[in-house]
Amino acid sequence: MHFNLSGLIACAGGTYGLLAALRIVRVSKNPDANEAWLRRFGPLMKILSPLVILFGFAELIGLFN
Repeated sequence: MHFNLSGLIACAGGTYGLLAALRIVRVSKNPDANEAWLRRFGPLMKILSPLVILFGFAELIGLFN
């Protein structure tokens, strides 16, 4: 089975975005800036991050080749 390693970048980015949206990791050391980011992008990241992870897995297994 041939793996496309560029899918790892999408999986990692999607995972980081989801963890940031769920407040597990912080995007800024400044608490006010972190809260502002979460208010602005948090709901969108909760929707898009799982899609990016799925796209990364599909790319990883070579579904788009």
